[in-house]
Amino acid sequence: MKCLIVDDEIFCREFVATLLKDIAECRQAGSGKEAVAKYTEALESGSPYDLIILDIMMPDMSGHDVAKEIRALEKERKAGGVKIIMLTALNSPTDAMDSFFNAQSAAYLVKPISKDGLFNVIGKLGLGRKK
Repeated sequence: MKCLIVDDEIFCREFVATLLKDIAECRQAGSGKEAVAKYTEALESGSPYDLIILDIMMPDMSGHDVAKEIRALEKERKAGGVKIIMLTALNSPTDAMDSFFNAQSAAYLVKPISKDGLFNVIGKLGLGRKK
């Protein structure tokens, strides 16, 4: 599985990458703009991501905006839909509704995340194959 981890906090990116090291080839982006660029590059190279783990609150572009831009790129290029798991420090129904309906994400996790919680969601998405 190929995964892009997007968070402005390096500790969070490294933590998630460590959790996924046995099942995913992970790349990281520290901003929304960098995430869109890396997603576009992977799409153009014919090796798209299977999963994007995307923080909602980032300084340059929100995770919701990143997800919308990725969905627009998929539509424009007739590409398959990458699974997106949104991460947030906020645990509110509004964030969940925005994530699912506006950003078209597949799942939503509240920080701090646990290995069991992350793997449970990945399994429900039909991912998690060995890399």
